[in-house]
Amino acid sequence: MSTSLYHADYEAVRESLRAMRVKAKLTQTAIAEQLGVGQSYVSKLERGENYVDVLIFARWCVTCGVRPGLALDRLLREPPT
Repeated sequence: MSTSLYHADYEAVRESLRAMRVKAKLTQTAIAEQLGVGQSYVSKLERGENYVDVLIFARWCVTCGVRPGLALDRLLREPPT
């Protein structure tokens, strides 16, 4: 698998994170505060300028009210487009 930030699998992760955040009605600033990171970091994750760390992924899910394992299962079941 390619390790590029722009690989379809990473795009699917970013889309999933953003969708979770929006569904939870959280702004980038609000989720950043919950995660203990800056808003610009959240923006860069969502735009694909940074890799998504596994712990950030898990904490992001929990903050949005989604079980991390279920979110990961969904990502692995749905092939990237």
